[in-house]
Amino acid sequence: MNRTRQKRLLNIILLIILSPIYLLVKLIPKNRKLYIYGSSLGRYFADNSKYLFLYASKNINEIKHVYISKNSRLVETLREKGYNAEYLYSFQGIGTVLRARKAFLSHSANDIHPLLLGGAEIIQLWHGTSLKKIGYDADWRENTARDRLKNGIRRILYFVFPYLYCSHLFDKIVISSENTMATYETAFGIKPNRIEVIGQPRNDCLDPEYKMDKKIFSEIEYLDNLKERFDTIVAWLPTHRRLLGKTIVDLLDEHGFNLERFDRFLQENKIGLIAKPHFVEKDTLSNRVKIGNNIIVYRFVDPYPLLRYSDILISDYSSVYFDFLLIDRPIIFAPFDRKQYF
Repeated sequence: MNRTRQKRLLNIILLIILSPIYLLVKLIPKNRKLYIYGSSLGRYFADNSKYLFLYASKNINEIKHVYISKNSRLVETLREKGYNAEYLYSFQGIGTVLRARKAFLSHSANDIHPLLLGGAEIIQLWHGTSLKKIGYDADWRENTARDRLKNGIRRILYFVFPYLYCSHLFDKIVISSENTMATYETAFGIKPNRIEVIGQPRNDCLDPEYKMDKKIFSEIEYLDNLKERFDTIVAWLPTHRRLLGKTIVDLLDEHGFNLERFDRFLQENKIGLIAKPHFVEKDTLSNRVKIGNNIIVYRFVDPYPLLRYSDILISDYSSVYFDFLLIDRPIIFAPFDRKQYF
């Protein structure tokens, strides 16, 4: 058993041992005027939770909106900019989570903490319109007797301890189109009445009329400089490959991608290739791509301001493809490892 699986198993065992906490939390009275938000496994201020939080903080004054993070520096930054934010691993943070009536997430219950969300109404904003199978459709294959036994055990565990399946712990899920409703019904094993078709808040950023506040969007000056430096900005947004036990760097190496040669081509044509890896692979690509004047690893977490400034998108299996369609600009697919990925 590799380290990742060992860590995951130990985490499940710990959560089972701590199950009385989840039950006690459900008994705590909730404040109907307190909503909390979390994203990216608690690490960053990004994705749909970020944009809904910004909108709600400005426009829905009768509710107190609080961003919860496991990143204390992020919490300090949001507070300095006038927003309500709490560090999860503090008395104030835990107290806020325990009393919240609604919790808005973008990835899983680990955006905040599954044990502390008992009794709250959980709204899963999700993080895209998937190009690939997800949830039950992807993770619960039953090709063999062993698969069926494993899934049987999982069903029992998740029935008794619902918070263990963190990405499925929600009351409602938000999607972008009625055309994808059937996909989410089977992926999450839910009925249509738990699905809300209202679009993705993060796509507001792609609207030319959406005003990016410089005190929140510190990347504006950086992006303006890129726009002046290059005639064309190409955003490369590959998805992660953790399920394959690989990174985006492995993809570059296995397919003989010559960074030096490509960089020369970009310089000759005044093109900037701005690589924005998935947040779980952010440091991996930064350590690999250290050369090149026109190949840049985007250092900011939120890709949507970058997309707004980009002329062309290169992607593979990322749902950002659907988002970029909204601004009607060219898209290039680079699915070099399609057979392995699917």
